[in-house]
Amino acid sequence: MLEIQNINVKYSENYILKNLSISVNQINNNVLGVLGKNGAGKTTLFNTLFGALNFTGEILLEGKKLDRENIAYLETTNYFYPYITGKEYLNYFTADISFAENYNSLFNLPLDEFVDTYSTGMKKKLALIGVLLLDKPVNILDEPFNGMDFEGVQVLYDVIKDMKSKNKIIIISSHIIETLFHTCDNIAFLQDGTVGRIIGKNEFNQLNKFI
Repeated sequence: MLEIQNINVKYSENYILKNLSISVNQINNNVLGVLGKNGAGKTTLFNTLFGALNFTGEILLEGKKLDRENIAYLETTNYFYPYITGKEYLNYFTADISFAENYNSLFNLPLDEFVDTYSTGMKKKLALIGVLLLDKPVNILDEPFNGMDFEGVQVLYDVIKDMKSKNKIIIISSHIIETLFHTCDNIAFLQDGTVGRIIGKNEFNQLNKFI
């Protein structure tokens, strides 16, 4: 289980996260969606989980302090070195490129071409393959559906379903509400730096009441 307990993060004297607490079970209900208006604290929460920000409180995985080595993070915007091919990028994640090519069979990216020639959706798919190759117990996917075409969205649904079956903890943000319906067990609403409400699948059809 991932336990986030009384997290506080502040810039200068302003608290961005305030006594935020939430837990995600690793066996059941292990896909959590995160919704919130701009400035609600989503990105700050993700960066805190990834170990990029100082905070007070506790973040525990199976009762032990969460280590950055246990997290894979797909950021909203993905950056790549210029003049690097898709295959060269994936070589950073695995020495066995055939392993990466197995994942690429889902997305059919032109791995021998420069990433600079890729569309936004293709770059997102490439970064996602990198996350999958890391094979971490905790996975943060920040707006993973951005730039995806219809086929890519359907493949990503299947990828998340497969990760869930392997008991991976997955935390997803998306401004496309329907994608959270398809993938999440619970959805947490961030408001003013804390969790305002958590709803389960049985309440998804009432989501508009909480937005």
